[in-house]
Amino acid sequence: MTLSRRRPRARAADHQHARRGMSHGVGVMQVLAAGATLTMAAAACSSAASSSAAPAHASAPAPPAAAPASSGTAPVSALGAHSLPAQASQTLPAFPAFYDAHKDVVVVTDAFPKAAAGTYHANYAPSLSAVQSASQPAWYIVRGPAAAGQIAVLGSEPGASDYSPLWQTVIVRWKPGVTPTVLSSDNMILDLAKKGELTATKTALVVNAAVIPQP
Repeated sequence: MTLSRRRPRARAADHQHARRGMSHGVGVMQVLAAGATLTMAAAACSSAASSSAAPAHASAPAPPAAAPASSGTAPVSALGAHSLPAQASQTLPAFPAFYDAHKDVVVVTDAFPKAAAGTYHANYAPSLSAVQSASQPAWYIVRGPAAAGQIAVLGSEPGASDYSPLWQTVIVRWKPGVTPTVLSSDNMILDLAKKGELTATKTALVVNAAVIPQP
């Protein structure tokens, strides 16, 4: 009798344990299913992110190709020389000028201020106003009475350490009672100015005048 009573209890306990096992198993399956769902969702997000990033990556510009190393044997034309069109002849106003008792030829192209441009029949160049005239070599223009054959006098020429195509204009005038002589160098002018025979007045006039040395 006792055994018959214990068996149902044991069966009930076994049945309850089995139900708990099944519940636990269902819970594990739910967790696993949820984990699988999260994993799939993460994979889907990762795939979407990769697919959305792919076009940006595909459209990114390729790095520029490295410039070919110079071999040192490139033709001169690659540097710009001989690549200009054929030269055209052009007549420009030019006049002789003394430099240390010999003659050069000067071509005036630009000047400042406008009055100077008119005097030399040159282009008016407002930007020359930024040039400090005192920093440029001087050229001397004789005004008033002058000796026959007097021309402009340069204070420098190509090859000299202070040469520049921009010039400070110095106006030279003989003093009354002094017989003018031909002035052929800046040193001669400065010496006579010290002796009081002439005046050499610096001005703010700046001209762009290229010098063509003569043999």
